[in-house]
Amino acid sequence: MKSKLLLTFLGLVAVLVGLPLAAAFEAHVINVTARIENALYVHPQSLQFGTVFPQEHLFSSFFIAFSQSFSETSQTRVGTVEYVIKQKPRPRENMIATLGGPEAARDWCHLNAPADANNPSDPYYTNCYPTMCSALSKHPDNHPTTGPNAHNDVGLPPFHDPETNFATGKIVKFNQSGNTIGNDVSDTWDVDLAVPCFRGKCAQDWADFVHGLNPNAGDPMQYVLPPNLEHETFACDLWVEVTGIR
Repeated sequence: MKSKLLLTFLGLVAVLVGLPLAAAFEAHVINVTARIENALYVHPQSLQFGTVFPQEHLFSSFFIAFSQSFSETSQTRVGTVEYVIKQKPRPRENMIATLGGPEAARDWCHLNAPADANNPSDPYYTNCYPTMCSALSKHPDNHPTTGPNAHNDVGLPPFHDPETNFATGKIVKFNQSGNTIGNDVSDTWDVDLAVPCFRGKCAQDWADFVHGLNPNAGDPMQYVLPPNLEHETFACDLWVEVTGIR
C-alpha cells in the first residue's frame, strides 16, 4: 500500500512539472511598428550678421511651423506642439568632425570653458567659437492677437544668462474638439543682436545701452568681452527643443 501511494505522488509531480515545459513550445508574435517624424520645421538653418560694431543693434528672424508629417490632413491625433529656444556655444567644424556630429561637439563646448577666456590661443577656442549667446534676443510675433491662443509665446531680451533664461513657444493645429478657429500654426521670431563692447573700449553710455534693452540685465560689465578677442568671429547656436506634444 505504501508503495502505491508513493508512485502515485511521484506521477502527480511529474505531470505538474511537465505542464510549463509543454507551454514553451507555443509562441505568439506581436508586430510593433511606428514611423518617427520631427514635429517642427525651422527656417532658415542659419543667421549671419557679418561684421558688426560695439553697441550696434541688428535684427534678423526665423520661422517655426509644423513639419510636413504633422501637417497632413490624416494626422488628427495630436494638435499642439510646445517648444523652448535655448542658446548653446557653437563648435567649430573640426570639432564636429572629430566627435562625429554637431550634437556631441555642441555638448563639449557647453560643458567646457577656456582656461583663459582672454587668450584667443586658448585650446578651447580651437574647438569652439567665442560665444555671443547672451547678446541675442528672441521676440515672438504675438499672433494671433485674440482668442485662446493669443500671445502664447514668451520672448527673451538680450543681455541675459543663456544657461537659465530661455524663450518658449507653442503652435496649435486644432483644439481638443478639432476646431481650427483661432489656431496658431506658425511662429516668426525676431532675433536681435545687441553687440557687446570690449573691456577698456566701451562707450560712456554702455550701461544705458544694456539697461535700455533689458532693465533686468544686472551689472552691464558682466557682458563686456575680453579685449584680446577683438577681430575674432563670435557665434551661438539657437536650439529649438520640443517639450510637449498633445
